[in-house]
Amino acid sequence: MPTVSFTDPAGAVTKFSDWGNGWVLQPGAKGLDMPVWAFTQDESPGIDGYAIRQARAGGREVALPIAFWADDSRAAYLERRRGLIRSLNPKRGDGLLTVTQSDGTARTIGARYTAGLEGDESVDAAGARWCMGVITFACPSPFWLGAEVTTEWRAATAGSFFPILPLAVGNSQVLGAVRVDNDGDDDAYPVWTVTGPATAISLTNLTTGDVLVLTRTVSVGDTVVIDTRERQQTALLNGATNLWGDLSDASTMWALAPGENDLTLTVTGSTSNTRVRMTYQPRYLAA
Repeated sequence: MPTVSFTDPAGAVTKFSDWGNGWVLQPGAKGLDMPVWAFTQDESPGIDGYAIRQARAGGREVALPIAFWADDSRAAYLERRRGLIRSLNPKRGDGLLTVTQSDGTARTIGARYTAGLEGDESVDAAGARWCMGVITFACPSPFWLGAEVTTEWRAATAGSFFPILPLAVGNSQVLGAVRVDNDGDDDAYPVWTVTGPATAISLTNLTTGDVLVLTRTVSVGDTVVIDTRERQQTALLNGATNLWGDLSDASTMWALAPGENDLTLTVTGSTSNTRVRMTYQPRYLAA
């Protein structure tokens, strides 16, 4: 069985699978696999059925049957219960559910408490030093996130790149040609960090046909961060200056498609000081 934990917005971790410390995840967890899907569909007069134009994954709900107790005293049990309630306060913002499999791999999802700890003191649900119930979390994103993947390249001479080992991007890379394998079930949106010098940055996904071009003089040691993640899209110089106006009209905040992606990275005005780093988290449909 996997282990499940909740990390609140302040970083406090509650391990729901921790028998030795008085926590147990009971059978019956729901919402760990496929999300609910919605379809945009077209119907035509005189034709039976419909055509599906678009499929969209909705946010998910995760339900965890939890039991917890304190062996020493009623006061210790109440302290644990109240601490959990404080940690789950949804007004504090999104927490993080983490599911860890027996082989050590872990996937996470943003989550907020919605129900389950209202207080049920019936004979089968609680006692002087224990209680159990189903804690429900709302997860705005349908995707579980895998471990962060980071790849970095640097310029050997002006205008050419080679990977800094160890990298899992192929054995032979020439002049910024890169192959990246997205292990996830869905698109993954990278964060690009380019350390100058540079006068223009061109990032192309040949697999999808998308381009991202930024024209801006970047001095030695200055850093451009382009965040393509949904609902977080930004382009900043040194964390402060907005570079959105320096992006070309043809630019898109493109994603890595599932599977292999052939990329081309070009940095005009580069030297041996120039660095290009790509970081992303694979997105999965199941924990």
